[in-house]
Amino acid sequence: MTGESIDLHADERELLGEALACWKTADYAAVRALAALSEAGHDRVARLTAMGREFVVEIRRQACEAGARALLAAELSDEERILETATRQIVQPGPRELTLSTVSDETGIPLRTLYNRGMASGELVEMCRRRGQTIWRARFEQRVLRASSVPRKRLVAAVETVAEWVGSDYFRGDQLLRARPSFALELRDDALREHLAEIDRFATALATEAEMPAPREYGAFVATLVAGAAAWFDRREAARAASVAAVERMIADARAG
Repeated sequence: MTGESIDLHADERELLGEALACWKTADYAAVRALAALSEAGHDRVARLTAMGREFVVEIRRQACEAGARALLAAELSDEERILETATRQIVQPGPRELTLSTVSDETGIPLRTLYNRGMASGELVEMCRRRGQTIWRARFEQRVLRASSVPRKRLVAAVETVAEWVGSDYFRGDQLLRARPSFALELRDDALREHLAEIDRFATALATEAEMPAPREYGAFVATLVAGAAAWFDRREAARAASVAAVERMIADARAG
Protein backbone atom coordinates (compact mmCIF):
# COMPACT_ATOMS: atom_id res chain seq x y z
CA MET A 1 0.00 0.00 0.00
CA THR A 2 1.34 3.43 -1.01
CA GLY A 3 0.07 6.26 1.20
CA GLU A 4 -3.67 5.72 1.51
CA SER A 5 -4.14 4.08 -1.90
CA ILE A 6 -3.88 0.31 -2.18
CA ASP A 7 -1.74 -1.98 -4.27
CA LEU A 8 -3.89 -4.50 -6.16
CA HIS A 9 -2.87 -7.30 -8.48
CA ALA A 10 -3.29 -6.54 -12.17
CA ASP A 11 -6.18 -8.99 -12.58
CA GLU A 12 -8.01 -7.46 -9.61
CA ARG A 13 -7.56 -3.97 -11.06
CA GLU A 14 -8.79 -5.22 -14.41
CA LEU A 15 -11.97 -6.66 -12.91
CA LEU A 16 -12.71 -3.49 -10.97
CA GLY A 17 -11.93 -1.30 -13.97
CA GLU A 18 -14.19 -3.39 -16.18
CA ALA A 19 -17.05 -3.06 -13.69
CA LEU A 20 -16.52 0.67 -13.37
CA ALA A 21 -16.44 1.24 -17.13
CA CYS A 22 -19.75 -0.56 -17.73
CA TRP A 23 -22.83 1.67 -18.02
CA LYS A 24 -24.96 -1.08 -16.46
CA THR A 25 -22.96 -1.51 -13.25
CA ALA A 26 -25.06 -0.52 -10.24
CA ASP A 27 -24.01 2.74 -8.61
CA TYR A 28 -23.05 1.13 -5.30
CA ALA A 29 -20.76 -1.34 -7.10
CA ALA A 30 -19.24 1.47 -9.17
CA VAL A 31 -18.50 3.39 -5.96
CA ARG A 32 -16.81 0.34 -4.45
CA ALA A 33 -14.70 -0.11 -7.58
CA LEU A 34 -13.61 3.51 -7.78
CA ALA A 35 -12.84 3.65 -4.05
CA ALA A 36 -10.55 0.64 -4.44
CA LEU A 37 -8.91 1.89 -7.64
CA SER A 38 -8.51 5.57 -6.78
CA GLU A 39 -5.09 6.87 -5.84
CA ALA A 40 -6.68 9.70 -3.86
CA GLY A 41 -6.64 9.69 -0.07
CA HIS A 42 -9.43 8.29 2.09
CA ASP A 43 -10.90 11.68 2.97
CA ARG A 44 -11.11 12.93 -0.61
CA VAL A 45 -12.74 9.73 -1.88
CA ALA A 46 -15.11 9.81 1.10
CA ARG A 47 -16.24 13.33 0.26
CA LEU A 48 -16.62 12.77 -3.48
CA THR A 49 -18.62 9.56 -3.04
CA ALA A 50 -20.63 10.88 -0.05
CA MET A 51 -19.89 7.62 1.76
CA GLY A 52 -17.67 8.68 4.63
CA ARG A 53 -14.10 7.83 5.57
CA GLU A 54 -14.86 4.61 7.47
CA PHE A 55 -16.65 3.21 4.42
CA VAL A 56 -13.71 3.97 2.11
CA VAL A 57 -11.20 2.43 4.51
CA GLU A 58 -13.36 -0.70 4.82
CA ILE A 59 -13.83 -1.03 1.04
CA ARG A 60 -10.08 -0.82 0.49
CA ARG A 61 -9.47 -3.40 3.20
CA GLN A 62 -12.00 -5.77 1.62
CA ALA A 63 -10.48 -5.28 -1.82
CA CYS A 64 -7.08 -6.33 -0.50
CA GLU A 65 -8.26 -9.21 1.67
CA ALA A 66 -11.29 -10.66 -0.13
CA GLY A 67 -10.58 -9.63 -3.71
CA ALA A 68 -12.47 -7.65 -6.32
CA ARG A 69 -15.15 -10.21 -7.09
CA ALA A 70 -16.18 -10.63 -3.46
CA LEU A 71 -16.07 -6.88 -2.93
CA LEU A 72 -18.50 -6.21 -5.77
CA ALA A 73 -20.86 -9.02 -4.66
CA ALA A 74 -21.00 -8.12 -0.94
CA GLU A 75 -24.33 -7.17 0.62
CA LEU A 76 -25.20 -3.48 0.61
CA SER A 77 -24.57 -1.41 3.72
CA ASP A 78 -27.28 0.85 5.15
CA GLU A 79 -25.51 3.90 3.71
CA GLU A 80 -25.42 2.34 0.26
CA ARG A 81 -29.11 1.40 0.41
CA ILE A 82 -30.01 4.94 1.44
CA LEU A 83 -28.15 6.53 -1.47
CA GLU A 84 -29.31 3.93 -3.99
CA THR A 85 -32.93 4.51 -2.96
CA ALA A 86 -32.63 8.29 -2.89
CA THR A 87 -30.95 8.33 -6.30
CA ARG A 88 -33.71 6.17 -7.74
CA GLN A 89 -36.30 8.62 -6.42
CA ILE A 90 -34.49 11.61 -7.93
CA VAL A 91 -34.20 10.15 -11.43
CA GLN A 92 -37.60 8.48 -11.71
CA PRO A 93 -40.09 10.02 -14.18
CA GLY A 94 -42.69 12.39 -12.84
CA PRO A 95 -42.79 15.35 -10.46
CA ARG A 96 -42.38 13.31 -7.26
CA GLU A 97 -39.81 14.83 -4.89
CA LEU A 98 -37.34 13.06 -2.66
CA THR A 99 -38.66 12.54 0.86
CA LEU A 100 -36.97 10.92 3.83
CA SER A 101 -40.18 9.08 4.69
CA THR A 102 -40.16 7.33 1.31
CA VAL A 103 -36.47 6.47 1.69
CA SER A 104 -37.29 5.06 5.13
CA ASP A 105 -40.22 3.03 3.79
CA GLU A 106 -38.26 1.58 0.85
CA THR A 107 -35.09 0.75 2.80
CA GLY A 108 -36.67 -0.31 6.08
CA ILE A 109 -34.34 2.07 7.91
CA PRO A 110 -36.22 4.02 10.60
CA LEU A 111 -36.83 7.69 9.92
CA ARG A 112 -35.28 8.54 13.28
CA THR A 113 -32.07 6.80 12.18
CA LEU A 114 -31.90 8.96 9.05
CA TYR A 115 -32.35 12.10 11.16
CA ASN A 116 -29.77 10.90 13.69
CA ARG A 117 -27.29 10.57 10.82
CA GLY A 118 -27.76 14.25 10.12
CA MET A 119 -29.73 13.75 6.92
CA ALA A 120 -32.35 16.06 5.52
CA SER A 121 -33.94 15.70 2.10
CA GLY A 122 -31.98 18.65 0.66
CA GLU A 123 -28.68 17.35 2.00
CA LEU A 124 -29.45 13.86 0.69
CA VAL A 125 -30.13 15.26 -2.80
CA GLU A 126 -26.76 17.01 -2.79
CA MET A 127 -25.04 13.82 -1.62
CA CYS A 128 -26.64 11.88 -4.46
CA ARG A 129 -25.63 14.51 -6.98
CA ARG A 130 -22.01 14.63 -5.89
CA ARG A 131 -21.87 10.84 -5.81
CA GLY A 132 -23.52 10.59 -9.23
CA GLN A 133 -21.08 13.01 -10.80
CA THR A 134 -18.14 11.19 -9.24
CA ILE A 135 -19.40 7.89 -10.67
CA TRP A 136 -19.90 9.47 -14.10
CA ARG A 137 -16.40 10.93 -14.09
CA ALA A 138 -14.75 7.66 -13.04
CA ARG A 139 -16.74 5.75 -15.67
CA PHE A 140 -15.82 8.29 -18.35
CA GLU A 141 -12.13 8.04 -17.48
CA GLN A 142 -12.16 4.24 -17.55
CA ARG A 143 -13.96 4.10 -20.90
CA VAL A 144 -11.53 6.57 -22.49
CA LEU A 145 -8.43 4.84 -21.14
CA ARG A 146 -9.72 1.43 -22.23
CA ALA A 147 -10.60 2.62 -25.73
CA SER A 148 -6.96 2.62 -26.86
CA SER A 149 -3.41 2.42 -25.56
CA VAL A 150 -2.36 5.06 -28.11
CA PRO A 151 -2.38 8.50 -26.44
CA ARG A 152 -3.63 10.46 -29.47
CA LYS A 153 -6.43 7.99 -30.16
CA ARG A 154 -7.66 8.59 -26.62
CA LEU A 155 -8.25 12.24 -27.51
CA VAL A 156 -10.92 11.20 -30.03
CA ALA A 157 -12.14 8.47 -27.66
CA ALA A 158 -13.11 11.15 -25.13
CA VAL A 159 -15.42 12.77 -27.69
CA GLU A 160 -16.85 9.40 -28.72
CA THR A 161 -17.52 8.54 -25.08
CA VAL A 162 -19.42 11.79 -24.52
CA ALA A 163 -21.41 11.15 -27.71
CA GLU A 164 -22.21 7.59 -26.61
CA TRP A 165 -23.38 8.86 -23.22
CA VAL A 166 -25.65 11.54 -24.70
CA GLY A 167 -27.34 8.89 -26.83
CA SER A 168 -27.66 6.34 -24.00
CA ASP A 169 -30.52 5.38 -21.70
CA TYR A 170 -28.51 6.76 -18.77
CA PHE A 171 -28.26 10.34 -20.01
CA ARG A 172 -31.58 11.55 -18.60
CA GLY A 173 -30.85 10.24 -15.11
CA ASP A 174 -27.34 11.69 -15.12
CA GLN A 175 -28.74 15.07 -16.11
CA LEU A 176 -31.29 14.93 -13.29
CA LEU A 177 -28.41 14.26 -10.88
CA ARG A 178 -26.42 17.20 -12.22
CA ALA A 179 -25.73 19.76 -9.49
CA ARG A 180 -26.48 23.41 -10.09
CA PRO A 181 -23.51 25.81 -9.94
CA SER A 182 -23.34 27.85 -6.76
CA PHE A 183 -20.29 29.95 -7.68
CA ALA A 184 -18.91 29.45 -4.19
CA LEU A 185 -15.52 30.98 -3.43
CA GLU A 186 -14.00 27.56 -2.80
CA LEU A 187 -14.14 25.18 -5.77
CA ARG A 188 -14.80 22.16 -3.56
CA ASP A 189 -17.96 23.88 -2.28
CA ASP A 190 -19.45 23.98 -5.77
CA ALA A 191 -20.09 20.39 -6.89
CA LEU A 192 -20.65 21.16 -10.58
CA ARG A 193 -17.63 23.42 -10.96
CA GLU A 194 -15.44 20.87 -9.18
CA HIS A 195 -16.83 18.12 -11.43
CA LEU A 196 -15.95 20.06 -14.59
CA ALA A 197 -12.54 21.00 -13.18
CA GLU A 198 -11.73 17.33 -12.63
CA ILE A 199 -12.80 16.49 -16.20
CA ASP A 200 -10.60 19.35 -17.44
CA ARG A 201 -7.70 17.96 -15.41
CA PHE A 202 -8.12 14.45 -16.81
CA ALA A 203 -8.44 15.66 -20.42
CA THR A 204 -5.45 17.98 -20.04
CA ALA A 205 -3.39 15.00 -18.82
CA LEU A 206 -4.51 13.01 -21.90
CA ALA A 207 -3.36 15.80 -24.20
CA THR A 208 -0.06 16.17 -22.33
CA GLU A 209 0.61 12.44 -22.71
CA ALA A 210 -0.23 12.73 -26.42
CA GLU A 211 2.35 15.55 -26.67
CA MET A 212 -0.15 18.10 -27.87
CA PRO A 213 1.22 21.67 -28.01
CA ALA A 214 -1.74 23.18 -26.08
CA PRO A 215 -3.01 20.54 -23.65
CA ARG A 216 -4.99 23.03 -21.56
CA GLU A 217 -7.03 24.00 -24.60
CA TYR A 218 -8.00 20.38 -25.14
CA GLY A 219 -8.86 20.00 -21.46
CA ALA A 220 -11.15 23.03 -21.60
CA PHE A 221 -12.67 21.70 -24.83
CA VAL A 222 -13.66 18.36 -23.26
CA ALA A 223 -14.97 19.99 -20.08
CA THR A 224 -17.09 22.27 -22.26
CA LEU A 225 -18.48 19.27 -24.15
CA VAL A 226 -19.63 17.72 -20.89
CA ALA A 227 -20.99 21.00 -19.55
CA GLY A 228 -23.02 21.52 -22.73
CA ALA A 229 -24.09 17.89 -23.18
CA ALA A 230 -27.80 18.74 -23.04
CA ALA A 231 -27.31 20.95 -26.09
CA TRP A 232 -26.03 17.88 -27.96
CA PHE A 233 -29.17 15.87 -27.45
CA ASP A 234 -31.28 16.96 -30.42
CA ARG A 235 -28.29 17.38 -32.71
CA ARG A 236 -25.99 14.73 -31.36
CA GLU A 237 -24.81 13.26 -34.68
CA ALA A 238 -23.83 16.69 -36.01
CA ALA A 239 -22.31 17.68 -32.65
CA ARG A 240 -20.28 14.47 -32.51
CA ALA A 241 -19.01 14.92 -36.08
CA ALA A 242 -18.04 18.54 -35.46
CA SER A 243 -16.27 17.68 -32.20
CA VAL A 244 -14.34 14.78 -33.70
CA ALA A 245 -13.30 17.04 -36.58
CA ALA A 246 -12.11 19.67 -34.10
CA VAL A 247 -9.96 17.13 -32.23
CA GLU A 248 -8.57 15.75 -35.48
CA ARG A 249 -7.55 19.29 -36.46
CA MET A 250 -5.79 19.68 -33.11
CA ILE A 251 -3.89 16.44 -33.75
CA ALA A 252 -3.06 17.46 -37.33
CA ASP A 253 -1.75 20.83 -36.13
CA ALA A 254 0.40 19.10 -33.53
CA ARG A 255 1.91 16.82 -36.18
CA ALA A 256 2.53 19.73 -38.53
CA GLY A 257 4.22 21.70 -35.78
